Amino acid sequence: MKRIVYLISFLFCASVTYAQNPVLKFNTDKKFRIIQFTDVHFRGDSYRSDSALVMIKNMIVAEKPDLVVFTGDVVTSENTRKAWEAFSNAIAGLKVPWAVILGNHDIEAELTGKQIMELLAKKPYSLSVNGPKNIAGSGNYVLKIRSSESSKTSALLYFLDTHSGFKPKTDQGDYEWIDHSQINWYRKQSAQFTRKNGGKPFPALAFFHIPLPEYKEVVGKPTTVGSQIEQVCSPDVNSGMYTALLECQEVMGTFVGHDHNNNYIGCLRNICLAYGQSSGRQCYGSIGKGARIIELYEGERKFDTWTLKGYECDRDKDIWTPATDRTPQNFVTYPDSFQEKK
Repeated sequence: MKRIVYLISFLFCASVTYAQNPVLKFNTDKKFRIIQFTDVHFRGDSYRSDSALVMIKNMIVAEKPDLVVFTGDVVTSENTRKAWEAFSNAIAGLKVPWAVILGNHDIEAELTGKQIMELLAKKPYSLSVNGPKNIAGSGNYVLKIRSSESSKTSALLYFLDTHSGFKPKTDQGDYEWIDHSQINWYRKQSAQFTRKNGGKPFPALAFFHIPLPEYKEVVGKPTTVGSQIEQVCSPDVNSGMYTALLECQEVMGTFVGHDHNNNYIGCLRNICLAYGQSSGRQCYGSIGKGARIIELYEGERKFDTWTLKGYECDRDKDIWTPATDRTPQNFVTYPDSFQEKK
């Protein structure tokens, strides 16, 4: 009898551990859905932040994603640990896998990037990782998505730290760039995964906070879709991350935040360069607050993506009203939507 009770207890604990440290997997319909939130600018003990958090939770419940991704500037207040605890516990309570990368404002208070990522890595359902100690930044990691029919890897998600702004400012521009140590790490990861896949690159996406300089090149292209109201606030120095993505032939699209009035997606040499939809009530922006949805197709270099607006927002006028149109906006399919007519 004791052996039976022990076995049941062991199986229960194993199932709880598995659920709280989930494995990403394509669904039986051969799809995998990601919801991206960016620039939440959460602050503790703030009614504005609380209302943004309610919107985020409601969208997660409604959209039923397989993974929630926060692309930086998530918590931007003093009492950073307390604010992160409140925010992350609320997200973990939804029992959906989630992952975080840091933005330039996340690390401006009392916690370092390493401390934040270590805190998040311990949370239930969190897949966030601090990343290798021998490369620049905190939160450089890869998540594997398994096949719907086996434990084999079918797609990859890369996460990279884009650091912060220069303080004090220098003649090198406003923002730091992705470091060569990170680029070399990405190239090695890509080569290893491609080699394991018989020399064929996996379909992959990449998430980070600050856009690459190449985001400027898709503005105005006939196939670019969405809003571009403010200038692209990228690093002035181009360290070559886009070139690495191009040469490795894995990543189909990159998804960023940082510029709250941009939510466009364009394609440059078969790599999509996309913004999320700004999600925070505490931050500037006139195009509304919401999320971006991304749906991957198993076994194909293909994804659908669109934006969702939850609320009209004006921080300075304290406007926060439900959007009248909550249907998908700016829908595109990669690669079909980006085939330019000759």
